[in-house]
Amino acid sequence: MVPFTLFHQKKPFLNPEFQKNIPLTLPISRTAPIGKIPYVPLKPKYQGARVFLGFSPSPSRGEGGVRVIHRFVQTEFISPTRQLLRVLKPYKIQGSSTTSPRENMETLSPKSKEKKVFMETFGCQSNVLESDHVTGLLLKDNFTMTQKQEDADVILFNTCSIRDHAEHKVFSRLGQLVDWKNDREGRVIGIMGCMATSYKDQLIERAPHLDMVVGPDQYLKVPQVIREAAGNGISQVLADFDPIYFPENDPNRLSQPHKAFIEIMKGCDKFCTFCVVPFTRGREISRPAESILDEITKIAQAGVKEVMLLGQNVNSYGLGLKSRGKTDSFAQLLRQVGEIKGIERVRYMTSHPLDMPDDLIEVMADVPAVCESIHLPVQCGSDKVLKRMNRQYSVEHYLERVAKLRGRVKDLFITTDLIVGFPGEEEKDFQGTLDLLDKVHYDAVYSFKYSPRLGTPAARMLDQVPEEVMDERLARLNEKAWKHAGECCETRVGKTEEVLVDGPADKTPDAFYGKSRQNRTVVFPGKGYKTGDMVQVKIESHKVANLYGKTM
Repeated sequence: MVPFTLFHQKKPFLNPEFQKNIPLTLPISRTAPIGKIPYVPLKPKYQGARVFLGFSPSPSRGEGGVRVIHRFVQTEFISPTRQLLRVLKPYKIQGSSTTSPRENMETLSPKSKEKKVFMETFGCQSNVLESDHVTGLLLKDNFTMTQKQEDADVILFNTCSIRDHAEHKVFSRLGQLVDWKNDREGRVIGIMGCMATSYKDQLIERAPHLDMVVGPDQYLKVPQVIREAAGNGISQVLADFDPIYFPENDPNRLSQPHKAFIEIMKGCDKFCTFCVVPFTRGREISRPAESILDEITKIAQAGVKEVMLLGQNVNSYGLGLKSRGKTDSFAQLLRQVGEIKGIERVRYMTSHPLDMPDDLIEVMADVPAVCESIHLPVQCGSDKVLKRMNRQYSVEHYLERVAKLRGRVKDLFITTDLIVGFPGEEEKDFQGTLDLLDKVHYDAVYSFKYSPRLGTPAARMLDQVPEEVMDERLARLNEKAWKHAGECCETRVGKTEEVLVDGPADKTPDAFYGKSRQNRTVVFPGKGYKTGDMVQVKIESHKVANLYGKTM
């Protein structure tokens, strides 16, 4: 007989008597659960609690190498966890080395009740990749995913801090979950992503019902943190940077069978005055090329045909590896990826105009797998504003790089980001942006009003542009941008596009959709096509930014 103390960190599931460390004497069994606790005055909803004894997969050892037993409590509401039962003195089992620890665990500890997780992702492709990675970690740890928030035990938001609007949406979601959280014990709410590293513990101060704040470099701990939050109700903030951690695709569990995002670097050293990325993602760190190529080779063998290489500034890939004796540049990496067997398309984003060397342009022109598309953010068409933004290039430099790209890469699809209303922007500065649109004739423009970000130099500038002025300028910019996009789509009519099928079209009956090499959405009628098929489509018309045609 061994004395035990039932124990729980914050929310007692036993009545107060058993929070006084009163020993409870129980018989020991190494082969089966010991049955119901003899005379334990539990609250009605916890009646029938069972205590189990067994080894953990990595049992601790006492003196002389003997194994130390671990304890488990299970009720209908609480999953087995060693934090719910603590022995006063570890019970040492002599001569137990002949027994398999994992075998005893499976015999003595029933599988924990699966928790359903709902995850909502905001922001960029990196967040999409990381959400997929966290999903894989949760599934491996006996969680299940649900698309319905009302069915969930755990709600996670993978967040973005680039613009104020995205943060407001998250805070609004959090406010709506107060009653949901209080409705049932053990529910968990978590914030992941850039808001976690930007705000850290301030998030919990603003939303006390929040259980976990986990930054992008701490995702391996998400399953553990969820279980601890559900069990003890203590909030945790894990937002430190980790230079080694990069999320990878699991070839056995791909969110899309034919496409994958690959993170090749993270962070940024440019420190644009409007941007929080250096603070939310850290300084630039490049992932070793061997690791990248190995991951892509494995997923190509699993059927992936297209990869997108991701980073906040992929063009500066490799700079951080020089201290380790590596001399890989992004152009070299891109060429190697394009030569991997099974990979038919390679894309990348995001590029910085300052770091757009000629050798990279030559790889885009020479390697067949590298697609004819590029996202090259210019942000503004005024040198004065670009200097205040700390973009470190001029409009002339940008136009020279665009001309070089278009001169070497046939049928190049080019998109950009534009900010209107940056502090100090005058009408003549904005007119420079409109002139730039006319000169480049972008296939697509992602335009935004300037949004002050916490801790950035631009947020402290005194000459902020009034909201109504930003609204008026944004409308004028979008009108011109959409006109150019339509004209670019018109040039594709009558041409044949190679389309990688994504699946059935949502809004067009008996039709499928996919992406051309230029990354345009193409819709076409047909039956029997599968995700990942490659088809030839002759374009007959366009609407908004989509192309429509028939298979050849």
